Amino acid sequence: MRTIFSGLFAYIAGFACYTLMLKIVWAQSLGGDGVAVMLWGAIAFFFIAVPIYLLVIRVARKCSNKYHYIYYPLSCMFVFVVPTAFIAMALGGTFDIFGPEEMLFYSFFLATGLVFGLMQSFNRRAAALGQN
Repeated sequence: MRTIFSGLFAYIAGFACYTLMLKIVWAQSLGGDGVAVMLWGAIAFFFIAVPIYLLVIRVARKCSNKYHYIYYPLSCMFVFVVPTAFIAMALGGTFDIFGPEEMLFYSFFLATGLVFGLMQSFNRRAAALGQN
């Protein structure tokens, strides 16, 4: 249940970051596309990014029991290229690592990685305290 809440909060933070970057960098808003962006973003996030984040956290947990407050968010943030590449290939067929559309997705997945990783580390700490 904690993982579901982590995913929801991370998605909300990422969507807010996406819309903020759209407003600041492009001087645009989502307008009538808000529902479509939220829907496709949620599908990509929950079916692609969350499993990758959970896998990366599992690897980080095996590598070190200490410093999970640092390792979990950083490791989740470093995989931002994978879901962005998937979305770019699915929508346009090409992937330009420094393209303007990709930068919007980078901001989304960097924010979700940070929030998801932090919440998972807090969940781990809470579970450890509950067992003692």
